[in-house]
Amino acid sequence: MNQYRESARNAQANTVSLPSPQQRSRRWAVAGMAAIVFGAMSITGISHADDGMGGPHHHGMGMHGEMDPAKAEQRINRMIERMVPDATPEQKTKLSGIAKAAMNDIRPLHEKLRAARMESMKILAQPNIDRAALERNRAAATQTADQISKRRTQAIADAADVLTPAQRAKVAERFSHRRGHRE
Repeated sequence: MNQYRESARNAQANTVSLPSPQQRSRRWAVAGMAAIVFGAMSITGISHADDGMGGPHHHGMGMHGEMDPAKAEQRINRMIERMVPDATPEQKTKLSGIAKAAMNDIRPLHEKLRAARMESMKILAQPNIDRAALERNRAAATQTADQISKRRTQAIADAADVLTPAQRAKVAERFSHRRGHRE
């Protein structure tokens, strides 16, 4: 009998509490909103993707110009339409404004990261590696990446505030469905 109690106690100690359906729904809603904002902000990444190091879009000119603002707006609007087709015109306008503002705030930070990468390449190309300079550069780049992350998180929260709980749940469902196809 003691053995039975001990095994029951061990089973209880080893059980993992699962999140409630409301917690899971909230997590997916946040993930869905992240998808909207990250998708819209991918415009920044695309418009700043070439750091002058070559690659498939290299034309011997270093950096390319930024994405045309009209194309950027079209891409944001397509992303919003795809992720939240039942959004009201007012919601779509607000979501678009949030994405554009975040994109504009993040664009110069991407430039700082690009400059840090280029500086690291210069340091590493020297005959003697200045480890202290390399570390300072890494620390600055990490700080910039953190600023980008904070701004994206702010945009995600702002976008989530625009939608109703039901819309956020639908976005989360679409996001999880799309993610399932990629994996």
